[in-house]
Amino acid sequence: MGKCALIYRIYDDHEEKHYVSSILDHTRLEEIVDEYKKQNERVYANEFIHYLNKFDPEAHEVEVKDFYF
Repeated sequence: MGKCALIYRIYDDHEEKHYVSSILDHTRLEEIVDEYKKQNERVYANEFIHYLNKFDPEAHEVEVKDFYF
C-alpha cells in the first residue's frame, strides 16, 4: 500500500489560501519551504508547487468545497 497523501493549507505572498496535496510529511515540507525561500524573495503558490514537484512529483493543488448532508 502506498503512502497516503496529506492536504496542506498554505498562504502565499498574495495572502491567498491554497490547498496542496502531497505525500511529504510536515517536517520535510517545512525544509523544502525554507530551501525555496533562500532562492526566492516571495512565495507564490503556483511557482512553489512547481518547485515542490521536484521532491514529490504527485504534489498538486486541490480545490476544497463544503459538502453538507
